[in-house]
Amino acid sequence: MKVLSLTYNELVKQFKKVSINIMIALILISAIILPIVMKNIQPNDYSKNRIESSQFMAEDLQYQIDSLQNDKSEKAAIQRKYYSIEKEYNQLISDNRIPFGDWREQEIEQLKYQLYKLAAIEFVLEGYSKEVVLECLSSEDPKQVENYYTLTLEKKKEIEAEYIAKINELKDVINNFDYNRHTELEIQRKKEFIALRQKDMDEYEKLVAKNPTDEEGKAKLEQLKKEKEIAERDISQFEQDLSLLQFRYENKIDYNNNNNWKNNSIKSIESELQDLRIAMLDEKAFSVSLNNDSLVTSYDEYVKSYKNANEKRVHKIKELWYGLENNIPDLGTVKDARSVIDSTYEVYVILAVLMVIIIGGGIVASEYANGSIRLLMIRPVARWKILLSKLLSILIVGFSIVILGVTILTISSCVVFGFETLKVPVLETINGSIVETSYLKYMIPQLLVSTGSLLFIASLVFMISTLARNTALAVALGMLLYFGSGPLSGMLIGFKQTWLINTIIPYINGSYFKFIPYFSDLLKSNGMELNYILGAKQLVVISAIMLIITFVTFKKKDIKN
Repeated sequence: MKVLSLTYNELVKQFKKVSINIMIALILISAIILPIVMKNIQPNDYSKNRIESSQFMAEDLQYQIDSLQNDKSEKAAIQRKYYSIEKEYNQLISDNRIPFGDWREQEIEQLKYQLYKLAAIEFVLEGYSKEVVLECLSSEDPKQVENYYTLTLEKKKEIEAEYIAKINELKDVINNFDYNRHTELEIQRKKEFIALRQKDMDEYEKLVAKNPTDEEGKAKLEQLKKEKEIAERDISQFEQDLSLLQFRYENKIDYNNNNNWKNNSIKSIESELQDLRIAMLDEKAFSVSLNNDSLVTSYDEYVKSYKNANEKRVHKIKELWYGLENNIPDLGTVKDARSVIDSTYEVYVILAVLMVIIIGGGIVASEYANGSIRLLMIRPVARWKILLSKLLSILIVGFSIVILGVTILTISSCVVFGFETLKVPVLETINGSIVETSYLKYMIPQLLVSTGSLLFIASLVFMISTLARNTALAVALGMLLYFGSGPLSGMLIGFKQTWLINTIIPYINGSYFKFIPYFSDLLKSNGMELNYILGAKQLVVISAIMLIITFVTFKKKDIKN
């Protein structure tokens, strides 16, 4: 009971400081405001530069067209046509404000492709010389153009009409922002690609059935075998893409709606598939291509990391698909109470650490500085109890900030985004099976692991304050170690010192890697990841050692001032 009484008195002493009260109040107020701010943050719009560039290109192309107006040659006419196509392409980008990565970009590329094909048949219809057309030809197969010259006028007109119809449809899709029609067209294209690859496989099977014995036949069979292997790989990939497109089409999902979690989930799957399709290098290619982006230095490590990374990608794809099929948004694809809490609760761990450094750095050292330590020592209380009360007061302040901050953050997030969003489970892969976990059950263990750094820094500054009796030193070392460990770890990881992830250093400020995920992503791409649970265990053990040293030394050391 004496310890509790001393702890209470110490807390009262700390909370009499106006600065401490103001800082804690601001921290708690931020927990109310943060969800509102997060809700109103909009994704960055990077379209402006491209639109301005396209407008400039369209104007420049018009200048090029005008400069050729007085040239009546067929070559000049063909060049004017090509300039006109490029101008129309850039003008459509500008008029429709199409940024990079927009779904309309695919259709506008298709449009340009069809315009070039239309231009080729028009050159033939207008009676241009075959030699001149073939010499100036762009983006069309010369053999196809040569064939045009052998066709009847009726057939040429028919081909021209087909291209015009395709062009008009593509323009309608772009100008009307018809993303569902775009998806439908993409499905058709994927099916056409699959049919072409299936044709390659059928040709191989037919030749296998003939069992050629001559050298030419065997060479052809070997060539078709390679094409068959490529076709099998391509068909598998096209079918994966087709599944995503069909889901998007059936659910009428807009490509540009970043507030639609289903759209974000599909994009995440596409990104994971893209990484998954990167072929593993052989040993020779690995030695040639070894670069700064790879954290591994040997081929065996590369193979292991490649397989680990791909295994995690497969699990992530399955989780995202499960979420799409069962209407469960992934945390990284939706803006709701869960995602806001998950992306911001580390703020309160950082703020708690700051408060602990400020309070803990002087909680014992200040007693030495003003001489009040002797008054404490003459009390009929054991030294260790006095010291324990000061330690407990630091920890109570630190953990209270975390608990109150996260609690208020949770409530305010639910008010802003709806309490029902907190009930949506989190998907995890455990032993190869997808498991639905309640968000609180998922988040609380992570929060506890994150507070390992709080305990460590509290123990560190408390030890320095007690043994060195210097507030400035305790605060400076606490700040340096906490805020310097993250950048130092990132730099060493960048220099391929991956052994570091098994030490305590990156976990002193684990929040750094959650707010600045570059190095975490770099590790994941190499089949590695930070083990926060291991880090928390190390922090607790070292904290216990520091506290034992502090208590033993303080108990035995004479008080001279």
